Amino acid sequence: MAPVAAASREGQPWLPFVVFCAIGLLWLPALAGPFQFDDYNVIVGYAPVQSLAGWWQSLPGLRPLLKLSYALNWSVSPAPFGFHLVNLLLHLLNGALLLAWARRALPLDRTAALALVALWLLHPVQTEAVTYIAGRSVTLSATFLFAGLLLLARGGARAPAGAALCTALALAVRETAWVFPLVFALALWMQGQAARAVARAVAPSLLVVAVAAVLFLLEPHYRQMIDTSFGLREAGAQLRAQVVAQGYLLAQLVTLAPNIDPDLRVPAAWSPLLAAALAAWLAVMAGALAGVLRHRSWLAAGVLWFGLLLLPTNSLMPRVDLASERHLYAAWLGPLWCGVWLLRDWRWRAWPAALLLGLLATATLVRNEDYRSELALWARTAQQSPHKARVWNNLGVACREAGHRDCAEAAFTRALELDPVDPRAGANLYFLRHPRP
Repeated sequence: MAPVAAASREGQPWLPFVVFCAIGLLWLPALAGPFQFDDYNVIVGYAPVQSLAGWWQSLPGLRPLLKLSYALNWSVSPAPFGFHLVNLLLHLLNGALLLAWARRALPLDRTAALALVALWLLHPVQTEAVTYIAGRSVTLSATFLFAGLLLLARGGARAPAGAALCTALALAVRETAWVFPLVFALALWMQGQAARAVARAVAPSLLVVAVAAVLFLLEPHYRQMIDTSFGLREAGAQLRAQVVAQGYLLAQLVTLAPNIDPDLRVPAAWSPLLAAALAAWLAVMAGALAGVLRHRSWLAAGVLWFGLLLLPTNSLMPRVDLASERHLYAAWLGPLWCGVWLLRDWRWRAWPAALLLGLLATATLVRNEDYRSELALWARTAQQSPHKARVWNNLGVACREAGHRDCAEAAFTRALELDPVDPRAGANLYFLRHPRP
């Protein structure tokens, strides 16, 4: 495929501003929510992010730049509103960076590029990265991904160094940014650059990743995290788990029913269906790689983009939770641009785009209502994952904090029915029935 032509000049210059303002208004309900779930572990109950001095004393530690962002938020105000506001502004900033990159790098006109970004910003699956404060690691990391892509698309002698700096900053937010050089290479290759030029452009970023890998291995917290991870399940079980996880994540792009704590289980053994699903997934990824390398196919690139950005979280390294929707944040751009690319020459493309934007906006508004309180979020999650003990325990805590004793007792009891040895639910139920004087 020939190098991408310059974007056409069609469209009104004020249109992106209007669209971004409208999207910002649609996301405003996200600002009203309280701290939720892991927010208590990483912010409310975590001293190193509650002052700049505490942050400094915690260095090097895990994710120092992410913790700095939390510490700055806390220094201004410990209320959740400021944390939510920063998350939302990061989301809109990411949309702006993405739009600037898409206009330069993707073979779409200005209107199609804007539609692509609007759809990406509005999908309800993004709520776990935006409305859920602990999802900031994903949104802030994506900021550096899109900034690096934009720098490389603009070109210039300093672009590789700028992309390397973006990679370093992203690694200080989230260690999964090691995949960024591969994403940079994919984007440059699809823009028509020769293999040697691509290699020169991403070499500094690869060097940053190599240095970071050494530093991570020297840092005790990262070594402990790696040891804990690989102790969760053996390789075969992890592979089966990821077939389930990848299927779930793909389904979430269509079902529009986000779930902060999905009930996913590791299959005990291989079945013909599970093996066929794995074979199909590997065949699709191999075909996408071949399509990119041989034909610079934008459809294949969208598929490969999705696979690359899920690689750090959904591949060989086990995690306690098989799948988290916030990991789709940047990844789902790949399938999205496949759809926009297919409709690029369709005369009536505005109608499905408008209908889909309306559907996504409505679903996001509804999902943000679930985040209005801990009780609302976990009541909704209990409907979606009724057989997961952790969900019922969290619902019980939310009920207890809201002053609903009967609701809390019923939820803790249900958690113990599902997992009789759950220590948290057992302790919570005991102290609910035997309050301290």
